[in-house]
Amino acid sequence: MSKWSSARSRVCAALLIAALAAAACTDRSGARNGETDRRSATVTEVDLDVEPVPQEEPGWARSRWETANAGARDVTGNLTVSLEEGRGGPLALAFASGVTVRAEELAVHEANTRVGAADATFRAVLGVPPEVRARVYRVIDERTAASAPAGGLCGRDARTTAIAAAEFVDEEGDWALRIAAFKGRRPPGERGGDPEICGLFAFKQPG
Repeated sequence: MSKWSSARSRVCAALLIAALAAAACTDRSGARNGETDRRSATVTEVDLDVEPVPQEEPGWARSRWETANAGARDVTGNLTVSLEEGRGGPLALAFASGVTVRAEELAVHEANTRVGAADATFRAVLGVPPEVRARVYRVIDERTAASAPAGGLCGRDARTTAIAAAEFVDEEGDWALRIAAFKGRRPPGERGGDPEICGLFAFKQPG
């Protein structure tokens, strides 16, 4: 073999080795870039699966409640609540002040549903998160003992005709129960109705 042929062979071999090395670097760089892209996508991806606010039908899972606002402390005292016939059955409320209420469920409303003709919503009246639904009940019977300091839920001179209730987990992670009492011919949330709210009674689980 001539010197020229030997030199040309060495040059070709060197060029081949350089080309292979460059290809390997490109592959490794591409892999690293792909990994970086995947990591970036994972970090910046928005999680749209938001955990809903836990809520329950009043009287089904929890029965005993303590007062959590002035309205409850002044008018009702602590509360024992139950469903007489299971889910959807008549709701029985026994307040420590001597007031007892039996009510049947009429409807379930989204929090942003208007209570009456005005702009007030169940969310505003009950003070609940926007995901929490309000259950509206027609009062079947309300009995007031002589010991009740304020009479019934709507006072001594008015009959409670409906209540709205919501049981949910609050911002602190605790179960809460809110009950709003109404008087008037039409219940809250009904089209054309304009019920008058008598009071909001807030309760919490015994600590």
